Amino acid sequence: MRERLEAESVVVRSFGLEDVEPLHAAVCESVDEVAPYETWCHHGYTADEAAAYVGWWIEARREKTAFYYAVEDARTGQLLGACGLSAYSAEHRHAMLGYWVRSSRTGEGIATRAASLVCRAGFEGLGLIRISVMVPTENRGSQRVAEKLGAVREGVLRCELILPAGPSDVIVYGLLSEDLATR
Repeated sequence: MRERLEAESVVVRSFGLEDVEPLHAAVCESVDEVAPYETWCHHGYTADEAAAYVGWWIEARREKTAFYYAVEDARTGQLLGACGLSAYSAEHRHAMLGYWVRSSRTGEGIATRAASLVCRAGFEGLGLIRISVMVPTENRGSQRVAEKLGAVREGVLRCELILPAGPSDVIVYGLLSEDLATR
């Protein structure tokens, strides 16, 4: 998969070791909004944890098990969040989409633009047939991103994720290349 994509003032590019400090800063800024929906995000998030995450993303790309991208502002270079495909199956041509954007930049369409770039790369570069998005029922912002991408709501899985507050139901969205092409 390509390692740098750009559209409408947003760049998605593969993670590098230079992203540890900017990632740490973005996560620390965003803990209150991100932590309820992500087990890796918490108050007291450390630079060592950011380094471990960046290292995991680099290794997963090398092993072709996940393809996560740093999301940055094309004008300023500021790290805005992350977006990527995980649970990649070459056999079944399927992956799961995940995304988050730093709190000071939410509501600008950044997650939707970044996710669109990543999904296009998955369909074209990996030959994916389907991308799934699983969003906690309480996370209306992430649901809006999935819907803006053209993903189809397929149902609710009960107690699918264990989040910091406990078991959570998730809405499952499915995205096919033709769904994305219509947006």
